[in-house]
Amino acid sequence: MINRITGHSEVEIAGKVYTVRFTWAAIAEIQERFGDGPNMFNPDTVAGVAAIGFRNYHPELTAERIKELSPPLVPFAKAIQEALQWAYFGPDTPPSEGAEKKSQVPGGLLMRLKRLVGMG
Repeated sequence: MINRITGHSEVEIAGKVYTVRFTWAAIAEIQERFGDGPNMFNPDTVAGVAAIGFRNYHPELTAERIKELSPPLVPFAKAIQEALQWAYFGPDTPPSEGAEKKSQVPGGLLMRLKRLVGMG
């Protein structure tokens, strides 16, 4: 059910493919719980952010369950960050650091997104 324009992405865990979707409500919850620049190198944070994105399609994938499954951290975090990037920017690429800011996307999260998906 991948349709990045509507915020749907697929993430693999232990050989199974799951649908993740970051709606505006999910993004707001992430910012409320983890701040503007969540540390996506922290396993607890990655699991928490991912669980929010999985909630609509796979409510069984709680943060605790994701940590039990223990997917490789960096590839998993990168897949979750890429899904978040699509939720923020759609098919457009994030603005470069030197570009004039036209939106209020949190700088910390934006920088981490760009770094993890290989754009910064």
